Amino acid sequence: MSSANATPPTSPARQSTTRAPWPPTAADALAALDTAYARWTAGVVALDADRLAAPVGPAEGPWAELPFAALVLHINRETIHHLAEVLLLRDLYRARQA
Repeated sequence: MSSANATPPTSPARQSTTRAPWPPTAADALAALDTAYARWTAGVVALDADRLAAPVGPAEGPWAELPFAALVLHINRETIHHLAEVLLLRDLYRARQA
């Protein structure tokens, strides 16, 4: 999840979709991940039941009529999936050095 898109599309905290520079160190990357996670969580928590039940709208193409809660769930699943890949790469890198 890029930090530019870490909050729901309707959140006032949403930032530009321009790409942010890559963090130069692992510590900076972890800090950026923590910041993105905090922004995403705050944005989701701020959604009320009506907003979660409302259709996501035309920005989501063929899924426009799905409730916003489905989009939140999808993004959470994608985040888990891709971070698991990152952890696999980390483990493979560590095993290579053993």
